[in-house]
Amino acid sequence: MNPERSCRIGISMERDRYAAALVDSDGSVLASVERPTPTAAVTVVLPVLIEELMAQAGPRGVTLEHVQQVMVGVSEVDGLAGLPGSDPSWRRWPGQLGPVAVVRLGAATTSLPPLAGWPDSLRATVSIAETCVPGGARLDGSDFEPLDTAGLVAFARKIAGRVNAVAVSSVFATVAPGHELAAAGLLRAELGDSVPILLSHEMGGTGLLERENATVLQAALIRRAWGAAHRMRRSLVDCGLDHAEPFLARNDGTIMTVDYALTRPLLLHGAAAATGARGAALLAGEPEALVAFTDVDGAPTAVCSVTGGSAQLAAGSTVIAGVRTGLRTVALVPTTPPIGGVGHGLPQLAEAVDRAKGSPRDLPLLVIGPGAEKLVDTLPGPLPGTTLVCCPPRADAAAAVGVAVAPVGGEAVRMFSATSPHGDDIRHRVKEQARAAAVHAGADPATVAVTDVEESTVPRVNDPTVLLRVRAEGPPRVGWRRTYERS
Repeated sequence: MNPERSCRIGISMERDRYAAALVDSDGSVLASVERPTPTAAVTVVLPVLIEELMAQAGPRGVTLEHVQQVMVGVSEVDGLAGLPGSDPSWRRWPGQLGPVAVVRLGAATTSLPPLAGWPDSLRATVSIAETCVPGGARLDGSDFEPLDTAGLVAFARKIAGRVNAVAVSSVFATVAPGHELAAAGLLRAELGDSVPILLSHEMGGTGLLERENATVLQAALIRRAWGAAHRMRRSLVDCGLDHAEPFLARNDGTIMTVDYALTRPLLLHGAAAATGARGAALLAGEPEALVAFTDVDGAPTAVCSVTGGSAQLAAGSTVIAGVRTGLRTVALVPTTPPIGGVGHGLPQLAEAVDRAKGSPRDLPLLVIGPGAEKLVDTLPGPLPGTTLVCCPPRADAAAAVGVAVAPVGGEAVRMFSATSPHGDDIRHRVKEQARAAAVHAGADPATVAVTDVEESTVPRVNDPTVLLRVRAEGPPRVGWRRTYERS
């Protein structure tokens, strides 16, 4: 046995199926498995898949002691958290969501009050109290109005002892988050450290309502996230992996530590698609490609584009449980074949391929998922706009491979005037903030680096304004010390 060997286990969980992969430190896949599952409970699934993986990898001299990290990705948070989504049979899970208090800083914004547009049933389930007090910033970073500290203290005393978390949003918080930070300090002094205070500027997004909605959903999911994290860590101990640090996949195809995810559970939404695209690119050796996802019958379900080995993210908002949020997820183009079987759905697949392309250049089409081989067998050859159609090795477990090899990610977002004389200084600070965010999420501080800088013009504002979004990535930290023991 090589004591220096280091491996990772990647797990991807859908509503009714799971995939797992054991990957060596050089990225080579040592074992994989893809199975249907009657339950999404990690306590049930984890022991079974680890046993299957080790049975495959054992002859190669791999043991549980070689596994240093376990990465888990989920498809969406709707089912995980009991959100209503589009399921007509949804019923409230008492005690699992909320209660949340909602604070908005910006008294002049009450024409659209907090949680405007939410489904009535979800709003009644999640929110216990809402307030809108003076505060916030202008586009140039100056105060929109003085922060109403007395109003915040009075609201905190009103909700004390009745909430699991507080969601704070502010006008132009992505320009100047100072009032959100000050409000968090005041609320924490009244409510204590046991009540998480979530701030909208950490979610990103330019629109106040979308940032606010995402922050409130995050706050509502916290209790369920804590319970899920406890069960996962307990299962790792039971499986002999108490020495392995767990990570969770996030919506952009990177990963984060469990502790980081506990106050950001909304970032789990869409992670399986993002890691599936990453895994497909790695397995096929095609960093620039299109990826088609399939169901178990071989029917294509969606197509996305991959650039630099990572899935392209949608530019617009994401609707979760009927609520519009600023969360960016993979730019999936859905395709639903008509009645008559997979072969009769080729026009829909070809249309999705065309819509998913970001440029006129032909690209390889990588088919993954449990029905990948079935779909490829029905295709007469390359589709228009593609150079080839292929099913990569271990295509059914591509999402598990993708999460196993994913880096830790961090992001920082800032808006500023296009004519600001401090533009270069702002860009430098935002890059440092992105690196710090990646380290906070579990990246090795010695190797984390900026991987993407995106600048765009903010629409519908009087003065030319830049939206700067910086992403940083790095391998998971090493030398983690176990802090969890089964009680």
